[in-house]
Amino acid sequence: MGLDVSRLRRSDRIIGGSAVAFLIFLFIFKWYGGSASSSVGGVSFSSSANGWHTFTNSRWIWLITIVVALASVAISAGMFELKSPIQPGVLVAGLGALSTILILYRIVHHPSGGASSSFGAVHVSYSYGIKIGIWLGLIAAVGVTYGGYLGMQDEGTSLADVREQASGALSNLSAATGSGTTPPIPGSPEPAAPPVSPAAAPPAPEPPDAAPA
Repeated sequence: MGLDVSRLRRSDRIIGGSAVAFLIFLFIFKWYGGSASSSVGGVSFSSSANGWHTFTNSRWIWLITIVVALASVAISAGMFELKSPIQPGVLVAGLGALSTILILYRIVHHPSGGASSSFGAVHVSYSYGIKIGIWLGLIAAVGVTYGGYLGMQDEGTSLADVREQASGALSNLSAATGSGTTPPIPGSPEPAAPPVSPAAAPPAPEPPDAAPA
């Protein structure tokens, strides 16, 4: 199948643009860092890291969100088909909301501070905390969530449908994992073999005919 951009809806464009922006903000922009300076000789030092290298646990959720969002746009453009009990808009909206919550948590709960001190004519100061990249990442995650919500409306999916699709996916998963044969537990007695019915006795031979007198 080929790429047909004309098939993209407004929700798909929002999802695609926000996902690409999220990817750029995650790997290129600085999310956390610190700096220090001294009045002697104008010495200064700074160090910072992007979102991927700063938050090593949450980054996998963010990466999955980006991949799923771009995949949903590719599906809408007709690049490939995917049969799933859960609609793409539901997945994008759910992962986007989770990514947004994780970024908000990192903004609220982050180590930050600064101090300055003087030693005679020497003045030293330092500070550390979040950078502009984390705020841009938050905006991009909100955009993915909003695009997924619009996609749910385009697909005619309500919150009741979301619960139904999620329960259906869990039921299919449980059926798939429970269809195999349960292996025997080590040390447990082997099941008794079914009784074998005795073979039927062969018919008795007929007596010979009496000899003629």
